[in-house]
Amino acid sequence: MGWFDYLCSSHIIYPRLVKLFYANLDSSTSCIANSFVLGNPISITPELIAVTLGIPNSGITHFNDVEKVEALGICLEQPNVKPIMNVTSSHLPIATRIILLLVTNTFLPREGSHTLPSERDLKFVACVKNGTPMNLTYLIVNHMLSRPNHIPYPMLLSRIFESLNLDIPNDEQYVKPSHKQLINKVGLRLCNIRFEDGVWVKLHAGGRERVRVQVNVRAGDDEVDAQQFEMRANVGTSSNSSRPTLESLQAMMDLAQADIEYLKGRMDQFCEVKPLSFRFKPIFYRCFRMHSLNFLLPIHLELHLLHSHVFHCIFKLGCVM
Repeated sequence: MGWFDYLCSSHIIYPRLVKLFYANLDSSTSCIANSFVLGNPISITPELIAVTLGIPNSGITHFNDVEKVEALGICLEQPNVKPIMNVTSSHLPIATRIILLLVTNTFLPREGSHTLPSERDLKFVACVKNGTPMNLTYLIVNHMLSRPNHIPYPMLLSRIFESLNLDIPNDEQYVKPSHKQLINKVGLRLCNIRFEDGVWVKLHAGGRERVRVQVNVRAGDDEVDAQQFEMRANVGTSSNSSRPTLESLQAMMDLAQADIEYLKGRMDQFCEVKPLSFRFKPIFYRCFRMHSLNFLLPIHLELHLLHSHVFHCIFKLGCVM
């Protein structure tokens, strides 16, 4: 795909400048990211990224023509799969799982759990495995403009700032990239993947499982990433045995981690809303809520706001009825 040098590259990060870039980023219907950094106009185009990273500026720019069932079959390396088959990253072959890690960490980075890949992620991986040329430069700019909840491409942006000869102050704070921004053996070890005796080894609870990885495996998204692929793991017992398998236990652990990340995000949304003062609530509301907090439903302090919101909805519905 011509992306190997980009994957192996590393660059210092200017956190403040990267945040300034996204804070001043203009909305755009074209694939151009316009912003201001240190009083200088910045226009990031696919052509600029291609020159900076030394990667091709050609290939498909969306995945509308890639069927999700076909992509799922390619990722699982199974010819016949059900359209609603439940999948997590633990179900993927080890080579596919490594490519997925590259997608969610480097190519189209996102925060949160990487256990449940989106439909776009699976289509990206399928194109890599099929050798379908993709315009990564276009996809990167498009991902910048999508305004995700985090700040993607800090190394790339810092590298572009230096290439544009911005007057960066000598005392400008910079940091080295963390293991989350780099894909190396340390990051793979965190995913229970080892490289031993020339073979990638996936570690399970019961020991090592050697997996053959083809050396010659050949490697955009449209702006809509809300469409998530059905990823709920099928953790039910088989007809032959009622005992859970290692794969089913791994799937349950993956789902638990994904649920934790989801609940954290929901709690962050609740915490952003300023609750109404308790003394302005009706007397019957205050009595019932205090009674429920102390006797019926003792909960931790961080869940009190959620508790208030729920009871507010209950009493509001009761008044309407």
